[in-house]
Amino acid sequence: MLGPTGTGAERFGGTKGADRQILADAAAAGARFLVTEDVDDYGLDDLASVGISAANPDLFLAARLTRDAYSTVIDLFVERQINPPTTPAQFHAAIAKNHPRLFAAHADLYEVEPEQRIHREPEVIFRGARCLRCEQIIADPAAIIDGLGPECR
Repeated sequence: MLGPTGTGAERFGGTKGADRQILADAAAAGARFLVTEDVDDYGLDDLASVGISAANPDLFLAARLTRDAYSTVIDLFVERQINPPTTPAQFHAAIAKNHPRLFAAHADLYEVEPEQRIHREPEVIFRGARCLRCEQIIADPAAIIDGLGPECR
């Protein structure tokens, strides 16, 4: 079992269908963030009521992954790449295709240009009242820009 099953999913009226149970499960597990491509499936009031924010993976990783962790992950992937083998710089450049914010957050780590993005960014990449960086609840969710509260921008 990964976590407890949440109850009362029906209370999340601003959240779409099956995502209500996902939000209930996340709340029961004490999660602070939902990392999802479908941020717009979750209602702001529903998220705020349980102190959870929903974030696009690219935005979440760009805000939360430290330079050391990013470098370690790159190295681990490159060590396991056999066909074709890649360098850390090449792998970093390829990350930009799906995670341009993550690439930008660590752009100075390798001297390489980003590969072209292959998908359009979703219209909604963050929703909630919890800041991605400091994890504090922000009284006015409208003050959160790109997942960051006023004190963390």
